[in-house]
Amino acid sequence: MKRAQKIILLGLTLILMCTISVSAYFLLVNQHLRKTLDNGYHPIKNEYHVAKKQDAESFLVMGLDNTIERKLGTTRTDAMMVITVNNKTKKITFCSLPRDSFVPIAAKNYRGNQRIEAAYTFDGPTASVNTVEKLLKIPIDHYCVFNFLSFIQFIDAIGGIDINVQHSFDGVTKDGPGAIHFDEGKQHVDGTKALSYARERHSDNDIMRGFRQQEIIQSVGKKLKSKDVVKNLTGIIDSFDNNIQTDITTDQLLKLIESGLIYNNYEKQRLTFDWRTFSNQGRSMVELYPDSIQYVSHELRVSLGIDKKDDRDKKSFVFHTNGQYLYQSDYSVQDEEAEEKESTSLNGNVYIGTPGNTETGTLPTVKTKNGFVP
Repeated sequence: MKRAQKIILLGLTLILMCTISVSAYFLLVNQHLRKTLDNGYHPIKNEYHVAKKQDAESFLVMGLDNTIERKLGTTRTDAMMVITVNNKTKKITFCSLPRDSFVPIAAKNYRGNQRIEAAYTFDGPTASVNTVEKLLKIPIDHYCVFNFLSFIQFIDAIGGIDINVQHSFDGVTKDGPGAIHFDEGKQHVDGTKALSYARERHSDNDIMRGFRQQEIIQSVGKKLKSKDVVKNLTGIIDSFDNNIQTDITTDQLLKLIESGLIYNNYEKQRLTFDWRTFSNQGRSMVELYPDSIQYVSHELRVSLGIDKKDDRDKKSFVFHTNGQYLYQSDYSVQDEEAEEKESTSLNGNVYIGTPGNTETGTLPTVKTKNGFVP
């Protein structure tokens, strides 16, 4: 055999070996992913049904405040975010829900109002999804719940993310308040620091906290486009093992990952609520103004192709609450002046509620598996 032919044959052999190796790697990764997601697969029954566009989907992403290490008596959703994706309009809408929002809970084991974070405590993801659906009058197509450990491991597995800190502050970690410091400006952070950044709300408020969580999701999306991420696919999948609960199947996730490569080119919309704080039996609550809920609901329904656009969707329109509220404070946490300062209403506040409508039940002690309620 001539030398040139040998070189060509060697080259083809090397290419074939590399192709087989890469194919084998991705086959193993795919099998590992399927096994991991099967462990966390948890379908639920949705209560809200309405016709919407087939090219639009909604997701409820939740982060838990409990793990094996923390051993909390109750498990609550420390973070809740609705994300809608419309592939026809090429638009992604983000809406963060303040964890202390005082809302009607849609759970078989509870009737009445509570902080929205507590819905998960009663009936797991089923109650959380149905509570959000009922509040915002939208269907939730898919949900995903992860705990703190999963979040930290995932961010570390993708090599950290870039954030832009708006003001310096001392954050919270498992070691307690002030255990970590953030300087103002752009910076690269690991999983522990990213979690502290996502949870911070004492240096400003719950609205800015929601914006930080949305920033993290967008930063993760950008990082997942990096070729370097492919090098640690097994590590990324391992971060989900026994640390995730979802109704998303492996095939659906793979499709989402494939579609996610173009999501960065989509228009981004960030929705927020007008709100006020009030005290109830020694606990601080957040009331989302009723007209603010109605406005956010409309925008989400438009994003899903359920509602048609109206004057509220014009670029010149800026929503401000009329200040009418439903829940009276007993001032057991803050005085009236302090609560008024935290209100986002520019039009003052007018009580239109019913006395006694702030009554709540006790939170149950629940058995969990790594923080997850079945």
